[in-house]
Amino acid sequence: MRAVKARQIVLLTGDLVVLYISLAITLLARYGVADFAHQLNLHLFPMGLIFVFWLIIFYVNGLYDLLNIKVSLAFLRRFTESWLIAVGAAVTLFYLVPIFNITPRTNLFILSIVFAAMFVLWRFIISSSVRASVRVLAINPNSELITLLTTLQKNPQLGYQIIGIISDDEKQEQHGLQTFSTKTPIRAIVSEHHVGLIVMPFNTEASAAKLYGELYELLFWDVYTMPADAFFESLSGRISFASLQDSWFFENLQPNHATVYEVFQRAADYVFATLGLLALLLLTPFVALATKIQSPGPLFYLQERIGKSGRRFKVIKFRTMHALEKDGGAELSGAQFTTQDDPRITKIGKIIRSLRIDELPQVINVLKGEMSIIGPRPERPQFVEQFEKHMPYYTVRNLVKPGLTGWAQINYPYAETTEQQLTKFQYDLFYIKNRSLMLDITIILKTLHVILYGKGR
Repeated sequence: MRAVKARQIVLLTGDLVVLYISLAITLLARYGVADFAHQLNLHLFPMGLIFVFWLIIFYVNGLYDLLNIKVSLAFLRRFTESWLIAVGAAVTLFYLVPIFNITPRTNLFILSIVFAAMFVLWRFIISSSVRASVRVLAINPNSELITLLTTLQKNPQLGYQIIGIISDDEKQEQHGLQTFSTKTPIRAIVSEHHVGLIVMPFNTEASAAKLYGELYELLFWDVYTMPADAFFESLSGRISFASLQDSWFFENLQPNHATVYEVFQRAADYVFATLGLLALLLLTPFVALATKIQSPGPLFYLQERIGKSGRRFKVIKFRTMHALEKDGGAELSGAQFTTQDDPRITKIGKIIRSLRIDELPQVINVLKGEMSIIGPRPERPQFVEQFEKHMPYYTVRNLVKPGLTGWAQINYPYAETTEQQLTKFQYDLFYIKNRSLMLDITIILKTLHVILYGKGR
């Protein structure tokens, strides 16, 4: 994870440098060397604020996702979208919010063109020069870790070069990873392939003495070891099922009452929910008209969900399906999953759902204290009973309030099966374990990206 974060910081720092170089070029071109210092002093603070907005827009649009940093047509399309939005935001701030002493029409135009050219050149150079720096060897990985290692192998820009795995399971060789026999000394593999990181197996009890004995010999070789659960969690953003034992929950999910974070989170809930309520009041007449024309039935749909500590409440949503029941429900034969191309969804409902407008009435649930802005999505009691049969720990997600958006929603697409729902549960566990202000800000920003590109759910 450090390699990923370090490369994202390099991208961010480089973009910031390119922005300021573009500003310097613009001012030199307009005013020459004689007046450069004076103009730079005038432009430095206001343009600095603009640059912060631009970087946030780039982040929201996924320009710091290392899986997408290669300069391609898809990258250029995404950058063009981000660039147009950024320029539009700059124009809005300068001309509609007159708090600055400058109105740089020509300067902003030149700056935008210079920056676009330099940004593409800078990203082309960095994407062409990135190489995997951490050489990884994994011992007896399970299927989840194998999948992650395969992804890392295909994406060297993430910073990891997968040397191979140690395993006697012939099936694992089908994944395209070099496989070493458990009879081969670890020291020999490390020496030959210059391994820098060894990923330990999830369960080391069976062969702990022999394994630790071999690893002890490497203490002076400048080779790092990392537990498989920590490696998997840091790079996938979810908790492996192989980690889940009773002890894991006691070690990682102990409650902290009245923390500064929780106080701040509740205050943020009220602020965002109040703004959301204003948006709800503005949009409701238009949604009501479109929904009524498309499909008869009630505008709002109330559905029972499970909240914090297992308390049940009625979640409020705009109806997006054909009303097959008096209350607006669309389930004549019991609870069922919603699929991506569900025929019960109206044409207007598809648009409303893609923009996440159907979830907007839930700001009322937030104001009532039943939900938070950020948290695991609240599930229906019928589905919870079903999920518990496959994962006894499932109700642990009820340790925190459910949310309008969450870590699982921004990282995983439509979940139409129990297995997919349990994968989202792994993301929920990651969030519950790692809740923080920075993680919440990340979720808010990436939620905007999800809405723009119609991903997640």
